[in-house]
Amino acid sequence: MAAMKRPVIISFQAHHKGRITGRMAGARREILLLALCVFFWTGCAGTEIRTVSAPESLAAYCRDEIGEPRVERISEHVWLAIGYDLASTVLVRTEAGHVIIDTGMSPARARPAREALLKAASAAPVRAIIYTHSHIDHVGGASAWAEPATEIWATDAFTDHFFKQYGLFSQAETVRGGRQFGLNVPREDLPCSALGPRAEIEAAREGGVRLPTRTFSGRRVLDIGGVSLEMIESHGETHDHLIVWIPSDGTLIAGDNFYRTFPNLYTIRGTSPRPVDDWIGSIDEMRRKSPEHLVPLHTRPLHGRPAIAAALTGYRDAIQWVRDETVRGANRGEELAALAERIKLPPHLAGQPYLREGYGQVDWSVKGIYTSNLGWFDGRPEMLYPIPVREAAVREVALLGGPERLFGLADRALAEGEARWAIHLLTKIRQSGLAAGRLAGELNTRLALSYERLAAELDNTNGRAYLLESAHELREGPPVPPTLKPGPDVAAKVPLSVLFSQMAVRLEPEKVMDVHEAVRFIFPDENQSFTVTIRRGIAEIVQGDPLPGTPDPVAILVTDAGTFRLMALRLLNPLAAFNEGKAEIRGSGLGFLRFMNRFQP
Repeated sequence: MAAMKRPVIISFQAHHKGRITGRMAGARREILLLALCVFFWTGCAGTEIRTVSAPESLAAYCRDEIGEPRVERISEHVWLAIGYDLASTVLVRTEAGHVIIDTGMSPARARPAREALLKAASAAPVRAIIYTHSHIDHVGGASAWAEPATEIWATDAFTDHFFKQYGLFSQAETVRGGRQFGLNVPREDLPCSALGPRAEIEAAREGGVRLPTRTFSGRRVLDIGGVSLEMIESHGETHDHLIVWIPSDGTLIAGDNFYRTFPNLYTIRGTSPRPVDDWIGSIDEMRRKSPEHLVPLHTRPLHGRPAIAAALTGYRDAIQWVRDETVRGANRGEELAALAERIKLPPHLAGQPYLREGYGQVDWSVKGIYTSNLGWFDGRPEMLYPIPVREAAVREVALLGGPERLFGLADRALAEGEARWAIHLLTKIRQSGLAAGRLAGELNTRLALSYERLAAELDNTNGRAYLLESAHELREGPPVPPTLKPGPDVAAKVPLSVLFSQMAVRLEPEKVMDVHEAVRFIFPDENQSFTVTIRRGIAEIVQGDPLPGTPDPVAILVTDAGTFRLMALRLLNPLAAFNEGKAEIRGSGLGFLRFMNRFQP
């Protein structure tokens, strides 16, 4: 898809002699200069051609589907605040007070949405909050809405799923999530996410999550002020998802099980596989309700039974098509890469506006469905014992004439509009480890430029953001991953097992390959205990009684679970806890410190 072009700015430093600088608008002159780079094999590390302004299709989508912050009245009792945050917020007005469905990502963005909703629907107590699922963009603004008597509803699976997001792979997901949302990408290059306004991670640090006070499985009806709200457990976007049906209004709140873009059956930020079969069933459950109003919590609502029926039917058929084609291809023995390249939506689905691949992508979904069912091995014998990646890259770079010649080939690929091929060639150099010193800088410059040139072609906001953020990191260095500090309500309920599971992967094994020691943690108030054993590069975490063969502990930490949670989450200085008598160490204090210093903070 053609990008809207900025004026092309070329800054070119040739190694043979001379310096050329200029501002050119013509593509032919651009190609001519880059061809000179190829001819001399010099590697134009100073070349910068940034044409990544949003394609008109994406800019139009952001205007039409997301638009300015506003409140829309959906039906007799229902109002929608859209455009204030990545996720929207629903207010259901009853005679006894309001019910709020999802609260946005941060208190900072939830407050203006709250003000606008109360102005439109009238001020009243907030009787209940309903979470459709545990993703932070739907729950992070709860503190702006919750009142002392407000009940907070979710499925029974909510809390486990919420904390699972911050488990063993939390660091990887945080880094990849920052790229997916383009934390440092200028607004002109990424005007919105396909789901809503750009996420504001910094605002979410305020920590506005409030955990559920009431949960259920299956179905539960809330009767509040003469309005019945049927909450239906409805897996799809997550395993803890629900939808809300308001029969009197013919209004169905879909959460993230439907929005106006191809669904994110696999997310590039990394997470456990989405339950594709359950997602299809959940959409069928929505179809059975035959709603007059369908409210996704990303993108605009739909109205009218025929239009909604057609949209939901097409949506579930698209998911099933991708699943079935993946299964059929795998059963025929097709390679995974070939499947991902081949499988497309059929024309009658691909042309639907709510199935454009602006957020999820079909090829990503194929890979997610395949690997979640069959694993990484796609049946090719050459995949079982491949030559090591670095060794293969070294040989391939040598066969092609060395790093500098590949730089020239990559420059030519960019000049000919083949950013993917340029990235392929440059990745060979990176994998080989042959680029050092000056060459390392030239490699990073070219990769960044190649990512930007590919991004210029895209209007999938996840892929576009990931490429542009990766280019930013190559130029500026990796950013410090954003850290979301939990509020006291959340910190007090973090399962101890989640905190201790983190210890296993935070061990620095190179420090302890000859160590065999243990420390015990006792929490009398919750009648729980854990033993952490370091055994030659492994941190073994055991809840309850130690396993046979565990050495006597060098120290025992005794404290209440709440104090430990605050210390572990860096909300309480451990020294203060010991000075105030909230924690004590039995045994060797120095041994305890030495033991803990073997772990990353």
